Amino acid sequence: MESDEIRIAIAGIGNIASGLLQGITYLNQFKEEKNKLLHPKIGSYEARKIRIVAAFDIDSTKVQTDISDAIFAPINCTPKLVNVEKLGVQVEKGPVKDGLSEILQKVINIADGEEVDVVSILKESDAEMLICAIPTGAEKAVEAYAQAALDAEIAFINCTPTTIASDPTWSKKYKQANICLIGDDLQSLAGGTVLHKGFLDVLKEQGVIIKDTYQLDVAGGLETLNTLDDDRKEYKRNVKERSIQQSVDNHINLASGTSDYLEFLGNRRIGHFWIYGEGFMNMPVKIDIRLETLDGPNGAATLIDVIRATKLAQRRAGSGPISSICAFGFKAPPVTTNRHNAGKWFDEYIVGKRID
Repeated sequence: MESDEIRIAIAGIGNIASGLLQGITYLNQFKEEKNKLLHPKIGSYEARKIRIVAAFDIDSTKVQTDISDAIFAPINCTPKLVNVEKLGVQVEKGPVKDGLSEILQKVINIADGEEVDVVSILKESDAEMLICAIPTGAEKAVEAYAQAALDAEIAFINCTPTTIASDPTWSKKYKQANICLIGDDLQSLAGGTVLHKGFLDVLKEQGVIIKDTYQLDVAGGLETLNTLDDDRKEYKRNVKERSIQQSVDNHINLASGTSDYLEFLGNRRIGHFWIYGEGFMNMPVKIDIRLETLDGPNGAATLIDVIRATKLAQRRAGSGPISSICAFGFKAPPVTTNRHNAGKWFDEYIVGKRID
């Protein structure tokens, strides 16, 4: 009988990894809280059955430490929400490549020693999937991990904006190898992008023509610091704007992305939404809203569902990009649709009514 345990490896032990590991621990300690997940159970898989078996990073404060300690390294800012026991999983030094922008080089010291053979560790740990959560813009490093997952014959979940699942070349490789590929750019459960889409969907359904909108935020996490690099900020902003544009049928004046890094905010992200549209008789409709969330748990809530759905896809012998999972959990999926359809596709997939 197949085990319901889900064995994962994760590259990039930052705030998403912290939120994920603390979230799994939390659900093990407070089982009644599982109902706060969108999907308490996916197939036979419960969130508390997710087990981290391998971890990779390049930061000297994390490499060669147990992942339970690494998630609380000073560079991370997700608050300590639960006590995480040692897992006996040591963070190994992964490929550096282009993993550090000029800005991050000022705050992160690369660990000494040789880079490990990622493929060997994935195989030795019996990992079933590799989650890539390294900083935005590290395209060569993301591609190195994507190739490692392919070589190890395990699923790849790309939380970064680097185009992997939406790239025809990578898609073909994974399809031919009969391996699941999921991504790109993880969407937080109650984050700015999904909320912005929700506002636009409701207005559109009520006959309002959207003219202008923006969703700009400030935050204090490492990912926000990284986007002070102009190229990486522009890369991330383009992904978000394309995702939001798909919520409307007409061309709109649109801006979406992180506007500044404020260290004192820590893991908090404060988003500001402004929407202008016109309703019946050109009646002006305006929305001006503020949203405050914690990045780590917010992203981890989506990832917990994505991990379990990916396990389900593996059990069903899925291969290449699984469009319903990608559309549900990511800002730049290979097959795009609106927010409503994405949720519907996902729900249909997990109960077996949809085949991707």
